Amino acid sequence: MSKTYISLQGRFYLTPIVAGVVGAMRELGNVPEFSLEIGAEVIEHNESMTGQRTVDFTMVQTTSVNFSGQLEQVDEENLKYILSGMNYEVAIQTDKTESLGVVKAGDEIKLGGYNLSDVTFTDSAEPAVAIAESKYTVDLVFGTVKFKEDISTPVVAKFTTGAVTHTTLASDFSSEYQLFFKGINTANGDNVAVTLHRTKKSPETEFPLIHEELGSYSISGQALSDVTKMVDGNLGLYGYMVTIPKAA
Repeated sequence: MSKTYISLQGRFYLTPIVAGVVGAMRELGNVPEFSLEIGAEVIEHNESMTGQRTVDFTMVQTTSVNFSGQLEQVDEENLKYILSGMNYEVAIQTDKTESLGVVKAGDEIKLGGYNLSDVTFTDSAEPAVAIAESKYTVDLVFGTVKFKEDISTPVVAKFTTGAVTHTTLASDFSSEYQLFFKGINTANGDNVAVTLHRTKKSPETEFPLIHEELGSYSISGQALSDVTKMVDGNLGLYGYMVTIPKAA
């Protein structure tokens, strides 16, 4: 009798679903862990004839399919997915002006932008007088300034910002994606495909900001049923798995 074992590796893809239309697939990068969990709520009936109240009938009332996994590639789209956020492209702003108020030695202040250039500080006199560069230190990348001396008159900053991408936190709970897995069973060489028609990611996650090794980020979510697939039963309401035999 032949034995069939399974040891899967493969690639995962997400496809956004907009207004019911499935778009182009996007590969998620290396996914070291991914699993499906099938759940059910079962009604049990106990007979009352033998005195032992045994279960003589069961009925599946509801079903569920959940997923969980780990993502290692953190590009802009994966970051948006992990954080349940939205990406916004923030354009360059030239000659941006901000009032910082009166500052004291040791004050560090965040300016409104990143990758700054053409940074100057003046006091609020008329006419304005430039503040000497020896009185402050600017971190151009992160857009912060630290003052070395007290400035008794309100300080005005002027600068140009760089173009950056903002990814919001916990702001997108409605996006749906089709999930597709291209896998290989390394135990026998067969290929395996899995499709989940509709999925929604859970907003619950952990996102460490300090690492000793490469970051790996947990994701989880739920597969939603697609009642349009009832017409073709072999597609399943939640999705389906395909075993593709190794070519002869």
